[in-house]
Amino acid sequence: MERWRIIGYVIPATTASLLAVALWMGNAPLALGVLAGAIGATFLYSEWVKGRGEVLSDERMLRIDEITSRRTLQVLVLILAFSVVSLAILSQNYPSLRSAYYLSLGLMVLIAILKISLKRHYSRVM
Repeated sequence: MERWRIIGYVIPATTASLLAVALWMGNAPLALGVLAGAIGATFLYSEWVKGRGEVLSDERMLRIDEITSRRTLQVLVLILAFSVVSLAILSQNYPSLRSAYYLSLGLMVLIAILKISLKRHYSRVM
């Protein structure tokens, strides 16, 4: 393996470590700074690799990523839907769960609006 490829593994490992420390310290601005730094470092690294002429992904890998993302979101939405129904039932007996019910319901509505908006956007663009 070439040495420059190690950087692709160092960035997420360093990000995870620094994020764990920031969250352990309870320092939200530091955690957000770590995430912003990781996004910047990843962008710079990918631009540097592209400049070297390396192939990061081909059509097959892009298609696999699309399918994987779609299935992951479908499973998460299904789990969220079951949690909304469960929390709706449980919040009748346990009023302390009502805020969790509203949160999960809000997330479901947000996901639905986002999906409709993105579908409409991409149908125009493509």
